[in-house]
Amino acid sequence: MTENRTVKSIRNTSFGLIGMALNLVVQFITRSIFVVLLGKEYNGINGLFANILQVLNLAELGFAYAIAFALYKPLNSGDEKKISAIMNCLRKIYIIVALVVAISGAICVPLLQYLIKDDIASLPFNLTQIQIYFAIYLLNTVFSYLFTYKRTIITADQNSYIISNVDNISSITLQFVQIGLLLIWKNYYAFLAVMAIRTLLSNIIITVIADKKYPYLNQNRQEKLSKEDWHDIVKNVEAMFCHKFGSVAIFSTITIIISAFIGVEDTSKYANYILIVNGINAVINIIFNSVTASIGNLCVNEDEKYQYVVFKRISYLSDFLAIFTVVCYMGLFNSFIPMWLQSSDYNFDFKTMAIISVCAMIGTLRTAVGTFKNAEGLFVKDWYKSIVEAIVGIGLGIALSYILGTFGIILGYTLSTLFIAVSIENIVLFKYGLKTNVVPQILHLCIVFISGIVLGSLTYLICSLLPAGVLWLIIKALICVILSVGVFVLVTFKNGAFKYYLDIIKKIFLKLKRKIRKSAD
Repeated sequence: MTENRTVKSIRNTSFGLIGMALNLVVQFITRSIFVVLLGKEYNGINGLFANILQVLNLAELGFAYAIAFALYKPLNSGDEKKISAIMNCLRKIYIIVALVVAISGAICVPLLQYLIKDDIASLPFNLTQIQIYFAIYLLNTVFSYLFTYKRTIITADQNSYIISNVDNISSITLQFVQIGLLLIWKNYYAFLAVMAIRTLLSNIIITVIADKKYPYLNQNRQEKLSKEDWHDIVKNVEAMFCHKFGSVAIFSTITIIISAFIGVEDTSKYANYILIVNGINAVINIIFNSVTASIGNLCVNEDEKYQYVVFKRISYLSDFLAIFTVVCYMGLFNSFIPMWLQSSDYNFDFKTMAIISVCAMIGTLRTAVGTFKNAEGLFVKDWYKSIVEAIVGIGLGIALSYILGTFGIILGYTLSTLFIAVSIENIVLFKYGLKTNVVPQILHLCIVFISGIVLGSLTYLICSLLPAGVLWLIIKALICVILSVGVFVLVTFKNGAFKYYLDIIKKIFLKLKRKIRKSAD
């Protein structure tokens, strides 16, 4: 069973990483052409719309996570009727969610002018155009809930690579279409329409695949959940909604607040930095999402002692990625963006760039705990965490915006996440899931956090002494990789998790050698 979980996790991660790497390259090409042809104002409202719709996505309430958790046991035991009942429930829920999002979005249309601080007359589009653009963006979000519910069973069954492949292939293909339309017409309407078509097509393809893989779902369309099972799901959904509310309020409202309190120009700048962060996070999430279902299976079949061993391995990976990414962000952000967008006007100053980098590092540090907490179904235990985090983060962000501008907004959110979210979620996981002392974990996170800031700042100082240019950017990237990887390995090479990953790498190389020898013979 353990080997099977490992194999599935590696397969899910491998397919996801390859597809996402290609997707990221195309995303950067698309954004470059978008900014050059349409300008920073369009880039700013594009980011604003994305975040408004993320707020509206609260209507989903976290059903996907709660349903995925409910599917682990019946999938493990092969209970097709119960699986069908759970999925039938999710199908009805998502139809309702699509309607709620559509209605909520329509209500937002007349309010858009109040979320843009700039004088709309000074922008290259009028209020009517803004409202039409938003309506198309809204249609894309509504499409994301149609035919999408069967994604959940594929993910819960440890086959997330299927979704990664479909999403990445469709995304890459249709982004090339977007590039072509931008080059020919320089038209934002066409850009948005293609985005909506891509969402609908990928969901239809995944539905067809799920129907072939799980034919009993259509055969058991009348199966219903028992009251007890429904009660358990609702209890988890209530908790997940609180988590989702906090997550959306913390991360999706930053752009909205920057737009409302600072202006479209800083919104555009922030959107470029966050495109990079979100791209890297998408890769990181593939790694951790690929093992979530396997961890859920682990929690069903193994005791807390072995779960803790696995957690330390997963945590080691999130520590490494946190150090690696913050060093690369701080060392490369303000060198890469001017080269990418052909203008230094899109750069933030050092302190704002640094707080974006640190905020991203905290998010990466949280992935191991979040993955385990979700897989173990501990949604209920810290339901209040995200609400408190959101209230404090928004309050601090708005207050500090008057003194420190965009830097103050992001600083407020970062402080809230660091001192409220990180501590509570670790305490909950260690108390109710792993059932061991949390203090060493908190101290460990503090060390990693401080180390990341120090190493990132050192890398920034070194890279800032070097001139601009493509060749020098490559040299800076090598410096970032050597410093982050070298220091991390030097400090942790005696760690049991390091030896575990080293053994996996050795086994992969041995298998490759055998295949090469067989093909040669």
